[in-house]
Order: sequence, then C-alpha cells, then structure tokens
Amino acid sequence: MGERIHFEELALSPTGKVNAGPLTTYLKPKDAFTPPPCTPDTIFYLATIAPHTDSYLLQGPVKKFAHLLPQIQDIVSNSPSAIDKLASLQEMEEDIWGEVEKNAQFEQDGFERFVVEGQRGVYTVLEVLRERNEEVKNVLPAAIYTVIAAGPLTTPSSYTSAAVAGTPSGYAAMTRLVGSFVDRGAAQTAARHIMLQLVDGVAGVTRTETWGAGGKGGGLLMAMCPGKMWEVKVVYEDQALRRAREGLDMEGEKVGWRV
Repeated sequence: MGERIHFEELALSPTGKVNAGPLTTYLKPKDAFTPPPCTPDTIFYLATIAPHTDSYLLQGPVKKFAHLLPQIQDIVSNSPSAIDKLASLQEMEEDIWGEVEKNAQFEQDGFERFVVEGQRGVYTVLEVLRERNEEVKNVLPAAIYTVIAAGPLTTPSSYTSAAVAGTPSGYAAMTRLVGSFVDRGAAQTAARHIMLQLVDGVAGVTRTETWGAGGKGGGLLMAMCPGKMWEVKVVYEDQALRRAREGLDMEGEKVGWRV
C-alpha cells in the first residue's frame, strides 16, 4: 500500500491571483509548425489534448523528436486532412530530377503544435513540449520521474473531499508539464513547490499526498476547496520506458538503465 500523508487546512487569504479565479475554457488553437530552436540538452514530450473528452495525455520524455513520430502518426491516421498535413511537413519540394526529398529538419526539430481535425467539429491537439535538461537526457531511456500539474479544476461546490468529488473538469485547459527528474527526492520537492504555488492565496484549502511504498514509484498531491481541486502527479513509468528501451535496442542504439 502507498504512504498517505495528511496536512492541516491552510489558512490563506484570497489575493486575486489568476489561479484563484474561475476556470479557463480550452480554446481551439492554431497550428504552429515552426518550433523553437533546440540545444544538445533538449528532451521532448508529446502532449495529446482532447477537449471533447477533457483529457490531457503526456508521453515522454525522449531524446529525439523522431522517437515521438510513431505515436503522432497513429493519432493522425484517423484524419484524412491531418494525414496530408503531416505528409507535407515530412517532405520537401521536388528536386531537379522530380524526386521528393525527406525534410531532415522536420525529423530533427518537429513542430510546436498540430491540430488534428475530426468529424462534427471534434479535434485533437498535439503539442511537442521541449525542456532543457542535460541530467535527464544523459540517462534516458532509463526510468525517470516526471511532474505534471493540473488545476484549478472544477468540482461541485459542495464537495470538499476527493473521495466524493467524482470526476473534476478542466484537465484539457489546465494541465501543464513541470519537468522531469532523475531522483525521486528532487521530483517530490518540485511537486510540493508547484502545489504551494497553485494554491497560494486560496482560502480554505485541504491538501493530501499519496506516495508509492518502498522509496520508489510516483505519487499524487491533491488540494481541494469548495468548487475547486488541484492535482500534481509524479509519474514513474518503469514498464513503459522498458518497452522504449527494447525498441531502441532493435534499432541498434546503445542504452543504459539506472538501477
């Protein structure tokens, strides 16, 4: 069983900060195909945002954008217009002999945002997130800790306990990456710090923490007050990263695992 820690209610006064205000609805963005410049210590993530199901799925980090392409292609395969759009990014214009060349720059840097149009107004947004993190990149694809924050999420105003709040809303609009860490202690510190920032200035907040037992594994920090909830997750996906290692081994890349 996991280790569960309860905190006393925080006696904070409202400050009028944005995170204490009403939930922001997810607004459909535009494509952004020109990514920011990458450095040798850049790691990559793929965020899949589906407003129609209010979901935010984060995958990664990986060393190269190219390692995210199979998942991107799988999502895009359900949309004819997105298939054509991705193909145009991957290919360059015909050369003087009439042959279409691969866009090496795209294979290296990718895109910033890609909107996958579905049917009847449904759409999915793919965002490639980048983080400068030499320490994590040096150990990938070893298992690491990734911190993700969400909130304020909306809950029925009468609920002040996660056990009875049901499913909150607002994940698509209010989820963001905090970063990845090699060590669990550093991830825990970052998670607690971002939670304090999220609830700063909000009155009547109750917080809890749940961590995997044995000094390993991820955790979940939650905070609640009437009508609002915040979550900070520390994700440790050992099995998923083992599958990634197996895939890289098949490609002939040398990889190392941290014990």
